Amino acid sequence: MRKFPVILLLIVAVLSGCGAKRMAKGPSDVVYVVASEAVREKVRTAIDTTFSFGIRTPEFQHYYMTSWQSLDRIREYLYYPHTIVVVDMNVNDVASRLVKGLLSEDRLESIKRDTVALFALPNTWQDVQTLIIAAAYDVDKLSDFIMERQGWLYSKIDQKYFERQSRFLFGRYEQKDLSRKLENKYGWTMRMPSDFQIIHEYHNRNFVWLGRALPYRWISVSWANGIKTEWLTANGLFQKREAIGSLYGQVKTEKRFLGHKFVKLEDWDALRMWGLWYHEEDARGGPFMTYAFYDHKSDKTYVIDMLVYSPGEKTVNYLRQMEIMARTFRTTGEEN
Repeated sequence: MRKFPVILLLIVAVLSGCGAKRMAKGPSDVVYVVASEAVREKVRTAIDTTFSFGIRTPEFQHYYMTSWQSLDRIREYLYYPHTIVVVDMNVNDVASRLVKGLLSEDRLESIKRDTVALFALPNTWQDVQTLIIAAAYDVDKLSDFIMERQGWLYSKIDQKYFERQSRFLFGRYEQKDLSRKLENKYGWTMRMPSDFQIIHEYHNRNFVWLGRALPYRWISVSWANGIKTEWLTANGLFQKREAIGSLYGQVKTEKRFLGHKFVKLEDWDALRMWGLWYHEEDARGGPFMTYAFYDHKSDKTYVIDMLVYSPGEKTVNYLRQMEIMARTFRTTGEEN
């Protein structure tokens, strides 16, 4: 039987005495990376590049920040929501002993066979937590190996981020009555956090505007019968968003810094547009994100638009929370 390191025995003993796992504490938008100084020099660029994505708000804000930590603090960072442990398996240190205690014999053998490996261990110590193990016997190969698997690594962290934020948004005070009201009235619905409300409904324009204040977060749903092919093009969606801005009230879309990409929004193939909005008269502005897609069940084309106004704060987090709301969008195919 393989002997477990003392650190693992202590942690397992504590967790087993606590019953159910507690939700991981700490910031959701920080990825902690624990590595020795020698290993850090070889892989830092690959990992930092993996988490370099973000948006203008108008200053550039990252979705995630990486925080590099030394091995002597490994016990502390095993409990955070997103932690990556980078290990040189040739060295007998706390990181390699941790990995040898955590991974199965098959996985340990795969590292020896392939010389490099990445493993995602969800909910290892806490609930809604991702622990990533990047281990190598040939550390010189590890940087290229991570670069080739950036999409996989990013998605593992991102999945837990959305799971964690969903629990935060849709807790015990979720407005299920408001969601049912929208479904009964319009044939579509989405999950509603406790502090969102209907700001305005334009019945003759198929437009519902929801939001909350302090900080200001608006999310609206527009729709039209059939396939509105123009909404599914870059220029057409820009024009549609200009029309939505007029309903908000003198809100314009900045033509610079616009981005477009076809993505999956749950089961729909959607065109996503993002960039900056501004007010025609007041000194206000910030980031926005818009999705357009056709729904076969209801035979309608929908546009979900989101914007944030929160100067001086990390507004990208508020925008991503509304993305989670958009991911809960559903149609019934019926409208009263």
